[in-house]
Amino acid sequence: MPRASAHSPARTGSSHPPGLSRRAFLQLAAAACAGAACGAGRAPEPVSEDVLAFHRQSLVMDLHVDTLLWMRLLGYDIAKRHANLLPGSPFGWHMDLPRAADGGLDGAVLGLVINPRVVRPELGWELRLLARLERGSGLDQTLATLDLLAETARRHPQHLVFARSGSEVREAVAEGKFAGLAGLEGAHGIEDRVENVRAAYQRGLRMIGLVHFQASAAAYPMTVASFDGRGLTPFGFDLVAEMEGLGMVVDLAHLNAAGVDEALGAMRRPCVVSHTACRALSDHARNLTDQQIRRVANAGGVVGLVVHRTFLGRPGVDGFLDHVEHALRVGGGAAVAIGSDWDGGIEPVEGLRDVRGLPYVTSGLLARGWPPGIVQKVLGENALRVLSEVCG
Repeated sequence: MPRASAHSPARTGSSHPPGLSRRAFLQLAAAACAGAACGAGRAPEPVSEDVLAFHRQSLVMDLHVDTLLWMRLLGYDIAKRHANLLPGSPFGWHMDLPRAADGGLDGAVLGLVINPRVVRPELGWELRLLARLERGSGLDQTLATLDLLAETARRHPQHLVFARSGSEVREAVAEGKFAGLAGLEGAHGIEDRVENVRAAYQRGLRMIGLVHFQASAAAYPMTVASFDGRGLTPFGFDLVAEMEGLGMVVDLAHLNAAGVDEALGAMRRPCVVSHTACRALSDHARNLTDQQIRRVANAGGVVGLVVHRTFLGRPGVDGFLDHVEHALRVGGGAAVAIGSDWDGGIEPVEGLRDVRGLPYVTSGLLARGWPPGIVQKVLGENALRVLSEVCG
């Protein structure tokens, strides 16, 4: 696999997990996935030196990585090399700075997974358990997680930058540092007050998903049939307007069809769907229809594609590449990006078990005949374009 780059830090000791020990959490995770099947698919061919050099020269940006969740829960040290020891590499342990360097990942939108202050019935058991285990919730936890990212960047100034704009991402990459930009999963993390958006913006937040796994004050997720037809709330429209005024990216991931439609109608700036896949290839409720992909593309937005086998339908790197190709054909070369959802409680497909698999994406797209310029757009330039247009 690829050699380390300049932003690969020295190995350091991990801090002790707060509350739940790592061993106890691994046991819990193993029990939770006991019945899950491991992703299949043949191992990819080794990446050639020429392709690897091209990959290294390209800017690679992921629109959705949830490593902050493990940093907050378990004291996961992003500066230390880790390995997921469970079959199929589920849940987490997919990204850290040394392996990001191995895989040529230059930056990512790091997701803030925040406990809602009020737990609604549609929230899944895993997040219900998390809400019981943790003390923080809502805005307080959002601000604390932003501070955690800032403090981590201060402790590793040669390797990690807490970026607030697209231009800062590009500057960090030029200096050989990993660029982390903060994105909140679900408007429940800013609760239902516009002034909370400004407080989070001042602490470095630059992206907000209108919903996560439960309804928020802004909108409704796709998880409950009774939410069908219910789009943005009045606060949701106010939130979108406030975010666009501040220079924050609106994320439509997890949003139901009515919400996607109304948000696209209300926005004046490009948006993202940070982690999703194509409904035409895999009929999963989280995946976008061709019509939705076209609308996002026509608005100048970008669709980030996941590596989660449940979303993709077909196993292996080829399964992921099928979705990339379909999205490119439907939305065009400027509308497709990587939104892996690594460290987000997923089971990645074979070949993309962790961030080190990214060169296989480059190799596979080139082998399928896509021009180098389009491949570079998918790898990171499309994502960075939206971040730069909206955030500066």
